[in-house]
Amino acid sequence: MASLRKESDRGRTGWRLQLRHNRKRRSLWLGDISKRRADGIARHVGELVSADESNTAPDPATRKWANELQGRLRKTLERWDLIEPRAAVTTASDSRMCLAFFRLHIASRSDWSPITKNNYTQAVDWFERRLGADRPLSSITPAWIEDWHRWMKHPGRLAEATSNKHTKRIRTLFGEAIKARLLDVNPGAGYRVGGECNNSRDHYIPRGDAAKVLKECDVEWSVIFGLTRFAGLRCPSEVTGLLWSDIDWAENRLRVDSTKTGLRFTPISPSLRPLLDAAWDAAPSGAKYVIGRHRDSESNLRTQFTRIVERAGLAAWAKPFVNCRASARTDWEETFPSHVVDAWLGHSTKIARKHYLRLTEEHWHRAVNEAEPGGVRGGVISARQPVPVDASKARNPSKTRTLTTVGDGGRSTRHPRQDSNLRHQL
Repeated sequence: MASLRKESDRGRTGWRLQLRHNRKRRSLWLGDISKRRADGIARHVGELVSADESNTAPDPATRKWANELQGRLRKTLERWDLIEPRAAVTTASDSRMCLAFFRLHIASRSDWSPITKNNYTQAVDWFERRLGADRPLSSITPAWIEDWHRWMKHPGRLAEATSNKHTKRIRTLFGEAIKARLLDVNPGAGYRVGGECNNSRDHYIPRGDAAKVLKECDVEWSVIFGLTRFAGLRCPSEVTGLLWSDIDWAENRLRVDSTKTGLRFTPISPSLRPLLDAAWDAAPSGAKYVIGRHRDSESNLRTQFTRIVERAGLAAWAKPFVNCRASARTDWEETFPSHVVDAWLGHSTKIARKHYLRLTEEHWHRAVNEAEPGGVRGGVISARQPVPVDASKARNPSKTRTLTTVGDGGRSTRHPRQDSNLRHQL
C-alpha cells in the first residue's frame, strides 16, 4: 500500500511517496505539489502495485493515467516494472512524439557541428522540463509555446537572449516535422520571439590588456589568444583545426577551412606574426596542427583562459573568445571596408552589427576631444562662433506688406493685410 508524508529533503519541502513492492521498500520524491495531486499519484501507484502482485490488469482509470504519464515519474515506474516502457523508435520519421522526433532528428544531422547539436539538445532539454517527455507533436499549441517561452525567462532560469534562441530552435524542429509530414502546422509560427543579443556581456579587449594577457601565456596559449584576438578565428573549432600547412608565411595569410562558413583567408597581422613564429620554432618535428596540447575536446579552454586573465591582474570578462573575436572585428572596422572584414572573418555586416561591433574608450576619447566642423569641440558651440540665422526661414514675418497694383501705374500703397490663418493672430 502506498503512503504519503510531507518532509524536507536537502532544503526542499514536499511530498514523499513510500510503498512496498516485491518485498522491497520503495521511495519516490514527488516534490512541492498539492496534497490533492499527491493523493492521486499515491492512489494510482497503489493500484499498479496491487495489480502487479495479483497478476491482474489495473483499473481503466489507472491505465489511462499510466499511459499519459511522462518525465521522471514514468521512468521510475518503468524501472520498478510497474508499467511497460514505451517502444523505442529508430528514425525521426517513425515518431510522432516531440522529444523522440527532436532528438532523433538532431542525431541524424551530419551537416551540423557538435556545438550546433549541443545547442539544439539544450533547447530540447528545456522544452522537456516544462512540457514533459511524452507530448505528441500534434498536441502542442501556440499557447503552450508562448507559455514555455515566458517560463524560461522567469528570473533564476535563463537570460532573455538564451530563452529567445531556444524558442527559435524548437520552432525550427517543428518545421522539420512538417517536412517529414508528421505535422500540418508549426505551433511556433507567427509567434514573435525577440532577439538573441545580450549586450550586457559585451566587452572590448584593448591592446594594452591583450599585452598583459600575453605575458602570462606560454607559447601555445599565446597562439590561441592571438588567433582569436588578432585574427578573429572562432575558438575552439577554427583555432584547434588550424594546420601548419594553412599558413602562407610569404603572403602573411591564414587559410581557414571553417565547418560553419566554409573556406576563407585571413591576414596575419603584425601583432600575430611573432606569436606564430615562436610557436613554429617550438613545434616538434612533423607536427600537423598549430595547436597540439589543447586539441582535446574535453579540454576546458574557457576555464584555463579565465585563470590566465586573472593572473594578468584583469577582471575576467564574459564570453571570453567571442569578445576576443569581436575586438578583432572592431579594430579592423576602423580601417577597412565592411565587405573586406566580412570576407576575413566569415560573417555578414548585419551579424557584425548585431553581435560583434563594440564601443571602445577610443571612440569616447575622440568624440569629446576632437574638434568638429563649424567650431564645435567636445559637443559645445564656441562663443566666438556666431550661430548663422537664415532670415528667409524667420517665423511670423510682418503682416504689413507692400503691394503693387498693376492698374494704377505701378504706384505702391501700404495697407494692413489679414493673414490667411486666423489662429496666427490670436
